[in-house]
Amino acid sequence: MVTAGAQLSSLKAYLQTPDQMEETFEKLWDIGCRIVQLQWINPEISPETIAVALKRSGLKSVSTQDYYQEAVSRLDSTLRLHELCGSKNICVSGIPEQFLTEKGCLAFAGELTDFALRMQEVGKVVSFHPRVQEYRRFGGRSGVEILMENTPHVLQLGLDIYHLVKAGEDPEKWMHRYQGRIEFVHFKDYRLDESGREQLVPVGQGLIDWKPVIRVCEETGVRWIFAEQERWEKDAFQCMAESLDFLREMGVEP
Repeated sequence: MVTAGAQLSSLKAYLQTPDQMEETFEKLWDIGCRIVQLQWINPEISPETIAVALKRSGLKSVSTQDYYQEAVSRLDSTLRLHELCGSKNICVSGIPEQFLTEKGCLAFAGELTDFALRMQEVGKVVSFHPRVQEYRRFGGRSGVEILMENTPHVLQLGLDIYHLVKAGEDPEKWMHRYQGRIEFVHFKDYRLDESGREQLVPVGQGLIDWKPVIRVCEETGVRWIFAEQERWEKDAFQCMAESLDFLREMGVEP
């Protein structure tokens, strides 16, 4: 059964000191959040401090996320955090700029394969999170397709519905195509104001039709839906609460 949680990139501004972080975790618990994906906590805060704050709040981290190069450079800290939190999913995002060609994507697929296999040896699962630019096509295939077709199934796909939609792709087709390789999906919504400027909004308040996406999450065995919103027009915690409330209304419980 799919479960709802919060992607903490949404609250980066409130994760810069240990006290801020602890207060943020407590606020998330109070609005009904129970699981999180950790991202953009100040790297100067130790894994031990993060784990203690999570335990005090009652929250459970089931995954981390960072840019690929950052995750690799701070791998010891990431692995320590996973050990302390009892979580397994290490999500990395973004094809580095030097790999954004057809040959480059093939070379990066090799790097990701090596990384995913190394992490499998220590009991971790690696997911790759594509952004809109990674759906750019090279020779008829997108960068993401090149990666997924040239990596073993041990590498998971961390789909972000916002980026898929912005790239002009069909979320349902992608989720069926890579069924069995998707543990989590990011739900991020947006709308356009009167001037045509994009605004991120709580899930369910924008242009994306979430009902079919939720249905496919359930059909394909997705474990977690993470609500995400990095820019807000009102209080960030209120936005997260509204996103989680919408997901509950749609039958996805935390």
